[in-house]
Amino acid sequence: MKPVEILEKYWGYKSFRPLQEAIVDSIISKKDTLAILPTGGGKSICFQIPGLCLGGITLVISPLISLMNDQVENLKKRGISAIGLHSGLSKNEAEIEYSNFKNGKYKFVYVSPERIKTERFRDIILVTNITLLAIDEAHCISQWGYDFRPDYLLISELRGFLKNVPIIALTASATPKVEQDIQTYLAIENNAQTFRQTIVRPNLNYVVLDDENKHERLLKISQRLTGTGLIYTRNRKSTVMISEFLNKNGIGADYYHAGLDYDERFKKQESWQNGKTRIIVCTNAFGMGIDKSDVRFVVHFDLPESPEAYYQEAGRAGRDGSDSWCILLYCYPDLVQAERQALAKFMEKRQVELIYNALCNHLQIPYGGGFDEVYELDTHELAQKYKLSLPEIYTAFGMMQNDGLLKISEAFTNPSRLRIIADNNMLYQFYLKNASFELFIKTVLRMYGGIFDNYVHISEFDIARNIKLPIDKIKSGLKRLTRMQLFDYIPQNDEPVVNLLIPRPVHIPYNKVRWDFLKQAAMERLAAMEKYATNKSCRQTILAAYFGESKTQICGKCDYCREMKRNTGKTERDVKSFLKDNLTQKPLNYESLLALFSEMPEKIEVLRSLMDNGLLKKNKEGLFTWNE
Repeated sequence: MKPVEILEKYWGYKSFRPLQEAIVDSIISKKDTLAILPTGGGKSICFQIPGLCLGGITLVISPLISLMNDQVENLKKRGISAIGLHSGLSKNEAEIEYSNFKNGKYKFVYVSPERIKTERFRDIILVTNITLLAIDEAHCISQWGYDFRPDYLLISELRGFLKNVPIIALTASATPKVEQDIQTYLAIENNAQTFRQTIVRPNLNYVVLDDENKHERLLKISQRLTGTGLIYTRNRKSTVMISEFLNKNGIGADYYHAGLDYDERFKKQESWQNGKTRIIVCTNAFGMGIDKSDVRFVVHFDLPESPEAYYQEAGRAGRDGSDSWCILLYCYPDLVQAERQALAKFMEKRQVELIYNALCNHLQIPYGGGFDEVYELDTHELAQKYKLSLPEIYTAFGMMQNDGLLKISEAFTNPSRLRIIADNNMLYQFYLKNASFELFIKTVLRMYGGIFDNYVHISEFDIARNIKLPIDKIKSGLKRLTRMQLFDYIPQNDEPVVNLLIPRPVHIPYNKVRWDFLKQAAMERLAAMEKYATNKSCRQTILAAYFGESKTQICGKCDYCREMKRNTGKTERDVKSFLKDNLTQKPLNYESLLALFSEMPEKIEVLRSLMDNGLLKKNKEGLFTWNE
């Protein structure tokens, strides 16, 4: 099938978006390709369609389990086989899926970057027919990027195993420095194709509102603007408080953050996507993988840490092309708070070591032990036991991951999974002797196909609704059948899972040079965000210049451009009146005209416009007179 035929068959579109077709053709021609497309620009299609055209397996490197799961589920809904291999899987699940991967069961295999360094994974890719390597969120490979992941640097080693396999690197935003790093570290050849779509989206209205009374301003925005909205804030507590404030004032809102359990987050997300909830107040945990085209406004209640983060989050507005609003509420104390929070992400070695040892002691891991083991972790219990704050713990975990000490899995994003390990005859014999389980087992078999061969995602709630039993009874039944070695039931885990990447050392590795560099880069990004919030110029051009687009025209729609339009008429009237008074008394040469405005340089452009429009005319002596 031709690419456009695949597009229509599986995605229902009759034509590609701008640049998509050229990117697809580049990959099918087996050229290394770099694609920089804005949020909502349809990046995944750019490697999924070539993956189907090339045959074999497309290996996708992705940094987030939640993002993997979203893309895998979207492919499955379209009848395309896909799997995500990540640290949220149990050992049994991983082994089964490795075997399926090796035998070519899946067209798309998503893996997290840290999996690249495992011998098991490397052994498998050597004997597997991989025809395309796709790197999602490719900016993670650059230390200049806002979301640097050291494990992404391992991808260059992977290229050594996959010789002659084309690579596509995709990202929504990349400064020139980040783009250069992507090409260098991924060993993208000089003759590779690079596609960069402008970050400018004409339907977006960027606005910065300097107001210390943010709650009241937010209420007015929510009342004046119609349609669905997102409100981003920096911490979990604020999501709840702002949501309650809006609801008390008659605005339908809900809150969302990573601390909620899976079912609750899923219900909130579904309600918002289906239009039942108008506004979601959230942390940056919300949005990745969300595809809702009719978001009419995105408000940032706090100053984001970087233009990249702001552009990505604000860019969730208006994906359907209709006019939408991207609003930043800002006042000077925000900058002070943002600087404090940015610096808090960089701990000294002794602080990180203290928390690492607390973690290992809590999990009862001896020195030299724990390598490649997976541990469930209750972070609240850890914090309480060692008198630590949760922000301290999460900051230290982030630094430990960066230094290759451990991996914190987002296992809470995985729903419950189930595989039946008994055969049909064993099940039949079991419920002949245990009649109360017959309906239960038959319902599970009817609801979930392929459950004998693979672990499948299940919903205890859906099973309970079908059998008309309380959900607690369903969970206890699944656990009992697991103890009897008929089922293997892995319930939803709402806490992180820790995977130690090296044996517990006496002294932890700590790359001070790297951390000093990353701190400097973070402060530079925050300074760029401050420039966006405070500079008196077109917001769109400030963002575009940051991402290397220096020739972007002013948008005419942001708050600055609208203010300039309002003032231009007034300024023009003032200049006209001033010139008329002066030139009716005495004609003047050009230098004398400019001298009249020596104290008003901002009005010289209006003067030149009046000359171009013929309101100023030269007489025989070459002096300007008023001509109206």
